[in-house]
This record gives sequence, C-alpha cells and structure tokens, in this order.
Amino acid sequence: MHFWSVVSVCGGRGGAPHKPGFAEGCSWRKPNTLSSSSCRTEMLECLGDSDFLAKLHCIRQAFQNPKKFEDVFDEMIYFLEQTDHWDSTEMELAARGVKNINFYDVVLDFILMDSFEDLENPPTSIQNVVNNRWLNSSFKETAVASSCWSVLKQKRQQMKISDGFFAHFYAICEHVSPVLAWGFLGPRNSLYDLCCFFKNQVLFFLKDIFDFEKVRYSSIDALAEDLMHLLIRRTELLVACLGADTLRHATACTSGHHHAVPTPLLEAKVQ
Repeated sequence: MHFWSVVSVCGGRGGAPHKPGFAEGCSWRKPNTLSSSSCRTEMLECLGDSDFLAKLHCIRQAFQNPKKFEDVFDEMIYFLEQTDHWDSTEMELAARGVKNINFYDVVLDFILMDSFEDLENPPTSIQNVVNNRWLNSSFKETAVASSCWSVLKQKRQQMKISDGFFAHFYAICEHVSPVLAWGFLGPRNSLYDLCCFFKNQVLFFLKDIFDFEKVRYSSIDALAEDLMHLLIRRTELLVACLGADTLRHATACTSGHHHAVPTPLLEAKVQ
C-alpha cells in the first residue's frame, strides 16, 4: 500500500490524489509503528495524527533521498573527465601527500584506508557522545553527523581551489561521511554489519593484490588482468550484500519487524 492510499484510508479530503514517482518511492509502515518527539498535527494543519505520521514518514525518507548524492557524484565524474582539470587535481593531491595519481594511491589508500583509520580513532568529543548511555540513539546520530559536517566545513575553508578536486570530493563526503561514521560508531545493527562488510572487502582486496598466490607479478598485463578480476569479484559481493540489506529493510518496513541478513555467509565465500 503506497503512501497516498494510506492517507486516503486515514481520512484524506475526498481521497488523496495519486502522486506517481514520490508515492511509489515511499515504503509504508503502519501509523502505530511510527513516532515523533513532537506531534504537530494541528500546527501543520494535518487531518489527524495518522495523517501527520504518514506524511512525516515520507518526509523523513525524502530528506534521506540519495538523489542529491547521485548528483554530486555525477558532477565529480564529469569533473574528472575534463582533461583541463588534471594538472590542478594533481597539484591538489600532491599537496596532501599523494604523489602518484592512480586508483590505489587516490581511492584505496588516500580516501578509503585513511578514512577507516580516522574512524578507528574518532575525536574525543564524539567518543563521549557515542558512549553516553543517557543519550538516545537519535541524538547521538545527529551529533555524529554534525561533527562530520563541521570537519568538512573547516576543510572547505582551507581549500586553495574553490571548484577543484577537493571541492567535489567534500560534496560527496557531506552525504557519505555521516552515514559511515554512524555505521561504524553507532549501535551494532544492520548498518554496522554493512559498513564492516564493506571495510572487510576493501581490506581483503588489498591483501589479495599483495599476495603472490592471488595475483601474477610475472608481467604488467597479467597483474592488471588479475587486479580487475579481483576488483569485480569484491564489487559483486558488495552489490549482493547491498541488495540483501535493501530487501531486509523493505521487509522490515512492511512487517514492522527486523530480520537479520546472514551477511557473514557472503563474506565467508571469499575468505
């Protein structure tokens, strides 16, 4: 049952209009499974508490819409495809200690591994918030996100090129960093499992490409072929895990219950 059907059942004026696109994109949960710290039914002129909660559910999903992330990611890809930006990008990265421009040095080492190491040693202020048992999970998640955005704001202020590589990179981080930070630092739930699975796949891939028994160092072509094969293999596992997690969330939204996905089974296949 999509959102507008539920609004109609809850007492919409003459039946709510069908809104294709957004309506189908809102997975529905029964009103009694939803909650809000403040019920603003009258203030927002909703038809009733069920109407308020139903709309609130869709609004929450809209605020988490990945469309904006897709936009900034596409902008980054377009930026990197323009050869006239390559020299400035190389200078920006060199200033941060990345002297060789390739997938390993930029993506695997500088972006992913450095991020994983940072998350293993978060700022004391964040550790204090996350470990405070008197604060609820929602407040902690907001505090972690605010901290990420604050750090990114400081980094933006230090940029030498306002529309260069790091400007595009930080735009992506604004969407990704809060989710990953909360995934690793927050409660041990499905998001934590998913983040750990992602991290482990990156680590397994790195270990594989440095293993004589996993890749051929006999020639550049042979090594490149093996690297691509292993990268595709790990990517397929991540896609399978993401698909399983998405299905789990869809099931949870319709049933109101959470069912664990045996992600360790996926991981076991490649260890």
